[in-house]
Amino acid sequence: MKVLAKDLKHNMLKLKIDNLDDLWVLARIICPGDVVEGETTRIVKKGGDDEGKRKKMYLKIDVEKVEFQKFGNDLRVLGTIREASNPDVSNGDHHTITLEEGSRITLIKEFKRWELERIKNAEDSSKQPRVLLCAADYGDASFAVLREFGIEHITDFSKSLPGKKKEAIKIYQKSRDEFLVELAKMLDEISKSQNIEKVVLGGVGFLIDKFSETLSKFPDLKKKIFTAKISSSGRTGVNELIKRGIVDKVARGGRISNETKEVERFFAEVSKEGLATYGINEVKQAIEYGAVELVIISEEFIKKLKSKDRFEELDSLMKEAEKLGARVMIISDEHEAGEKFSKIGIAAILRFKI
Repeated sequence: MKVLAKDLKHNMLKLKIDNLDDLWVLARIICPGDVVEGETTRIVKKGGDDEGKRKKMYLKIDVEKVEFQKFGNDLRVLGTIREASNPDVSNGDHHTITLEEGSRITLIKEFKRWELERIKNAEDSSKQPRVLLCAADYGDASFAVLREFGIEHITDFSKSLPGKKKEAIKIYQKSRDEFLVELAKMLDEISKSQNIEKVVLGGVGFLIDKFSETLSKFPDLKKKIFTAKISSSGRTGVNELIKRGIVDKVARGGRISNETKEVERFFAEVSKEGLATYGINEVKQAIEYGAVELVIISEEFIKKLKSKDRFEELDSLMKEAEKLGARVMIISDEHEAGEKFSKIGIAAILRFKI
């Protein structure tokens, strides 16, 4: 995402959408009551023209609803027209502005601090390399792309290999070598087709040692691959790459890595009855005492309060925390650590016990 213009005095940001991750971020920031302006198309009828013609124009709409399917590649902003560049379009009519990669919009709203941080993170992440993750053992591999909204699983690959028998040791070794070649081909093809700049391969046992020999046949892949030994293959292994900070070493400052670290720190403090508390009343009390270092809030918890018209209570709590020097982190529920934390909803890591 690129911030093209900023005027927070008048609650305005002009933004350019670079990728699917940006749409995910905006789906969480644009709310009913906000104003969105952008280029769109609309059927305009003139005179006796029953069918009308679809024309390009700029519309400013009062947002009523936002629809996003993360694998649908667009974000639909629904609302009523406030202003139109075409004089034949009436204010008050309903319209949907569809946002895609490359779209430019003006967003007018009273921005909250955490929303501005989300936009800044999206702007920073556009400068980070795209990362393909793979966790493999002989006969089994799982492929995923690290995105702003979580880990997008691309595909799983499995192949039956013969057992290690004395009389068939050559067949056993040959089948393992063939598996490594197929694994390298898949990594090479997926990274090229998806414009991936960095590849992280986690391997169980001695797979990584043997894979380095296979890499000599794939010079393009060799330039962008990083390897690490892990204890599990498949999707569990992909999550292990995140938890252990291996991905963070390749793409510094990844949001998912940062969220995972803080969630794991929270659960570690809870397990030893240390510097942590959870529940909205408990967190509120800790903020009042000035004891909070970090407030952690699940996106699912935010949705829940919004659906009950109780978000203002949470919003004022976040503002109070920030006023007293605490950080606020909104946790996506679309990666393993975030999904685990969504059952808690809201928590705080403390500076001191209360």
